[in-house]
Amino acid sequence: MRTTNDVGKSETPDRVLGDEWLDWEGKGAPEDANEGKRTFLLLSLLVLAGFVLLGFLFWYLVLPRFEQYGKAYAIVLTVAVVTLAAFFLAWYALLSIAVLSKRLYLRFCLQKGAGLFLMLFPVVSHVAASLGISRDRLSHSFIEVTNRLAGTSEGEGLILALIPRCLRRELRQQIAEMCAEFPGVLVHTTPGGTEARRIIHEKKPRAIVAVACERDLVVGIHDVAPRIPVIGIPNTRPLGPCKDTALDLMKFRSALVYFTRKP
Repeated sequence: MRTTNDVGKSETPDRVLGDEWLDWEGKGAPEDANEGKRTFLLLSLLVLAGFVLLGFLFWYLVLPRFEQYGKAYAIVLTVAVVTLAAFFLAWYALLSIAVLSKRLYLRFCLQKGAGLFLMLFPVVSHVAASLGISRDRLSHSFIEVTNRLAGTSEGEGLILALIPRCLRRELRQQIAEMCAEFPGVLVHTTPGGTEARRIIHEKKPRAIVAVACERDLVVGIHDVAPRIPVIGIPNTRPLGPCKDTALDLMKFRSALVYFTRKP
């Protein structure tokens, strides 16, 4: 997964083992983000509502000019604005129901529609920052949302498990042993986004399980979803960024089970 200093800003070189985040002062271990799905859903609804209001403001300002050309033009404009507003609100509502629902068929039907959340994320991140919500908290919530919309992508092809080099050695070994239990799963340790993109391009997996920090996962999800179903597993950082990180092995196994349908 590639690395960015901030969501929506230009890409910087990939971190290597031992590097620290530029905005972390190195005093103690930073708290691991653990934000639920509702945070991103509520903020994205706020942003979408703002765009809808801007659309109606545009309609209000230009309607008199359209009326000068004829009533039919004004009606067409009104119908277009109302239709677009209703479409995006309905799209958001269906996606939210799919995220919060336990019924898998809703997620399967809407997995390709997650692009709306991907489009809203850069603006939502700025709104979250203004409300004092950290990037990692928002990113964790976003990952929880996109994980719920990941389809199983049944068919031919391998499942690629990407893990970071900063993961503890014993955990990397446990993950390798776990992946060996599942047919068609390839585990690959990546030092950064360039290597991750290369292996994805070469192997052309039908699904991806990725372990990384929230920032790398968000950028990686933007790179491949919804073209390739991906489940992100945020790591934990008891010693700080990129130093002997850990993860919830049960979540990792659940992701493999989800993609392979292994009991």
